[in-house]
Amino acid sequence: MPTGMEPIILASSSPRRRELLENAGIPFEPFAPEIDEAECDGFPPADRVIALAKEKALAAGSSFPSPLRFALAADTMVCLPSADADFGELALGKPLDAEDARRMLRLLSGRTHFVRTGIALLDREKGSVRTSRSDSAIRFAEMSDDEIGFCLDSGEWMGVAGAYRIQGLGAFFIDRIEGSWSGVVGLPMRELYVILLDAGIRLPSPAS
Repeated sequence: MPTGMEPIILASSSPRRRELLENAGIPFEPFAPEIDEAECDGFPPADRVIALAKEKALAAGSSFPSPLRFALAADTMVCLPSADADFGELALGKPLDAEDARRMLRLLSGRTHFVRTGIALLDREKGSVRTSRSDSAIRFAEMSDDEIGFCLDSGEWMGVAGAYRIQGLGAFFIDRIEGSWSGVVGLPMRELYVILLDAGIRLPSPAS
């Protein structure tokens, strides 16, 4: 088992982010703070994911009851290029229901979209916040109505931006990905590694 690293606060309720940290051997304490995400609605998506990650980290840092030093947060957006949308990108959030998920999958079908994930690491001792962002381009194959129905019937669209999971059935319809697979899942591990090192945090070593 990995040893030698103080747990960090994970300001997220996402089971996918928890799994990525667990697989990397990074100890953490989960804590999902409440913030008003609408305050960042006027930001371009590339800036919004960083702003929201920072707000989540700060909220966790001010509310988490234990003295753990670092708080980590992330935010992910699925963005479809669109000349009619603000900032040239249509943001696809979490579907409201199955019909909303169907609408999103039809929009993604046969097109390239971007997944932008911002991360923020708060040092509660120093009051400083380090941020980073991962941008990945994903090309979806054309999806038939039956294939979209197949995805909807699985229920995987629930609670995920863009109505698909790259680590689930969504992988059947991805022709190409350029960027970070873990960033699309919700926590870009390369960017996380860099800001952990910058903060003076060393990953745990395997026990002998």
